[in-house]
Amino acid sequence: MRDHHPKKGIEQDMKATFSYLAGILLLTFLPSMVVGTPAYGVSPAATQEKEEARDLIHQTAQATEHAWEEFHAAAIGGTLASPAVQSNIERQLHEARALLMEARKAERDNRFDSVKALTQKIKQITQNIVQASREKKQ
Repeated sequence: MRDHHPKKGIEQDMKATFSYLAGILLLTFLPSMVVGTPAYGVSPAATQEKEEARDLIHQTAQATEHAWEEFHAAAIGGTLASPAVQSNIERQLHEARALLMEARKAERDNRFDSVKALTQKIKQITQNIVQASREKKQ
């Protein structure tokens, strides 16, 4: 008479289940490890756009901070060309910061064309601020 071991049947079922789950996991995550993008349909172009948007926002945040530092140094040093220039720079700083917040929202909403347009505008504003901050009193 042959022994029937229920334990062996459970072990075989567990091995089969483990093999099945390992196969699913491998098929799910292997493409993302090889290609570098998730296996759930995110294209490499979208990933690249997201990185580019993040870089643009980081650059413009730094440019805005640099513009503020230039303005602050000139204001503290008393070298700004005039009170009207100071007022104009303060308005531009406010505008640059508001546009930066808008660019961050556009990034979250995956509106990469808006991110590019907004960051370009911020760069122009910050360049104007730096230039105006460096103009000395006559």
